Amino acid sequence: MKILLRCSAVALATFSCSLLGEAIHLSFPIYVSHSGEFIKMISSLIGTLFAIVLGLLISSSYSTFNSHQADFNAMATATANIDLLLKLYIQQSCQLRKELLETIERVLARYWPDKSNKHGSDIDYNFLEEDVAVMVSINNAFQTIDHVSRDDINAIRQYSNQFISIQTNIIRSLSNQVPSLLLVIVFSWACLLFFLYGIFGSASAFEIFFLFLGSLAISSANFLILELTHPYQGMFKVSSTAFELLHEAMSKDLNKKSAAR
Repeated sequence: MKILLRCSAVALATFSCSLLGEAIHLSFPIYVSHSGEFIKMISSLIGTLFAIVLGLLISSSYSTFNSHQADFNAMATATANIDLLLKLYIQQSCQLRKELLETIERVLARYWPDKSNKHGSDIDYNFLEEDVAVMVSINNAFQTIDHVSRDDINAIRQYSNQFISIQTNIIRSLSNQVPSLLLVIVFSWACLLFFLYGIFGSASAFEIFFLFLGSLAISSANFLILELTHPYQGMFKVSSTAFELLHEAMSKDLNKKSAAR
């Protein structure tokens, strides 16, 4: 909802600036005609700056979104490998697999707002304490299993470290959002650009309609940036499918084992 409100504010600001430019044209047509070429040069400069920076922002936001998706896929792979190692000693690792399943449930509830009441901005390193404790517990208990190999012990340590380090990267990335001041400056250029467009206008209804469409396009660019840099809320979300499939498979397997007993 906050994202939609901010985008609506951008659309309203740019459209209002274009109408202000139209009003100045109607009020001072002689000054506008005398300074037309100069105004065109200024608008070209601002338009170029705006296009370059906006393109970089959208590209950076998209890269951030893809990075989050890749991190979660890698974390799901590490978790699956931990479960596979535990399944090698199925008779002695049932409780450990249940702890791992609970950790997956916490991860799903932590990062996806439709599974909890938290948002990306509410996540910090304190949330990792319980996950770290579980991974340490699993590693310590795994070493005590009869006939466990040294290679398996090293492997489960490696995957546990990977699980925690990836989450650390995700939380650090969530704390480094696009600065609000940067967005304000960039979209202030858009307002100034539309103001200059309005100065060259004739205030016809047809022209105003297209200025309105342009303001919607500017706000949609803001929408893309905000959505892609908040990857766990809104319309564009990092997929939780990898963890959900793993959770489903582990739940079914553990239920079968419990029923067999």
